[in-house]
Amino acid sequence: MKFSQFNIEHKIENNILLYNTFSSGILLIEEEDLNEYKNIKLDIDKNESLLKKELIKGNMIVEDSLNEVDLIKYYSNILRYKNEGLFLTIAPTLSCNFVCPYCYEKGVDFTTMNENTIENTLKFIKNNIKKDEPLSISWYGGEPLMAFNIIEKLTNEILKYVNIENFSADIVTNGYLLTREYAKKMKEMKINSAQITLDGPPKIHDSRRKLSSGGGSFDRIIENIKNSCDLIDITIRVNLDNTNKEGIDELVSILKENDIYDKVFLYIAKVEDLLNENNINILKEEEFTEYNSRFLRKNKNFSNISEFNPNICGAVTNNSFVIDPNGNLYKCWDEIGRKKGCIGNVTDGIELNNTVIYYGAYNPVEDNQCRKCNLLPICMGGCPYLKKMYGKNDCFEKKDIVIRKIENIYKQKLGYN
Repeated sequence: MKFSQFNIEHKIENNILLYNTFSSGILLIEEEDLNEYKNIKLDIDKNESLLKKELIKGNMIVEDSLNEVDLIKYYSNILRYKNEGLFLTIAPTLSCNFVCPYCYEKGVDFTTMNENTIENTLKFIKNNIKKDEPLSISWYGGEPLMAFNIIEKLTNEILKYVNIENFSADIVTNGYLLTREYAKKMKEMKINSAQITLDGPPKIHDSRRKLSSGGGSFDRIIENIKNSCDLIDITIRVNLDNTNKEGIDELVSILKENDIYDKVFLYIAKVEDLLNENNINILKEEEFTEYNSRFLRKNKNFSNISEFNPNICGAVTNNSFVIDPNGNLYKCWDEIGRKKGCIGNVTDGIELNNTVIYYGAYNPVEDNQCRKCNLLPICMGGCPYLKKMYGKNDCFEKKDIVIRKIENIYKQKLGYN
């Protein structure tokens, strides 16, 4: 037998916290068991202790004959290339009521679905899924709630066709239009979760996420979250760069003051500038990692354990597509509205072009750096689109952040402060 290559060992006080990124198993090896742990590492085959059994149970010890990287590839291929079900990101409009400086949609046409595209989108769905197969939709934009009537129309027609038990949906929205009335209707339409962005306290947020009229949006978004978080699950995202990196603590305080903090999930994400890699406002990777670690240290309840991610992302999955308001098809939502990323349309179907081939052939286990990395099961090579853009891995997971997450989770379970 051998120790898994996907183990992460982290000292915590006088103990060792062991985490396996394939199984998501976490084991605290306490001080009195450290000698036993060392003995197992020295002579793994002769040791038959209870600790060894726990290590095997958590996939931290595996058979000598097991090629763990090939196992990852096996599971990934099964899920990526199966044809059952359909996973869609649909943008009913690219219009938006905000003018955010880091928006990736600069230079695209702000179109909205017409009746013809709605009908052809429904036909595309029916032609690519059987009634009893799973269908998942992420509503996207622009600001999708500006086209709520289209979301309603598409959903009502879809629910006439698919088994409602196999249907799920979520939405990415700026939150400005998310009234309680809309939240009630969304719940009826099986849109059970929403991601909303708050980029800091009012002064910072309103300087970055302005209404197209120039006004601020923070106060109304907070009210909307308060009025809808009991109906749908809400995740708050903070897009972090050099201009708002010091505002997180104040935002957290505001969420607590408004009795929202314990009713939502909050996380921070690094702002990228795909059009200008030298943008001075963009945080370096090590800087973002430090701010994220600090955030997780202060807000332990927002630590969610990283799990094996065989699908990588929708872009590399066989039955996952992005549909824009004109009915054009894409693999990645970062390419929406851009001709170079288009792979066909809902009327004529999919083209076998270079974009389809790139995402279909993307395979992180063939990358020497990824094969050796103990984060491979949860990172799977990082963002395929950014690798396509910059020719290098842009990892989903950073070891310092993963360690902070598992430390927070274990401390919570043990009742540590």
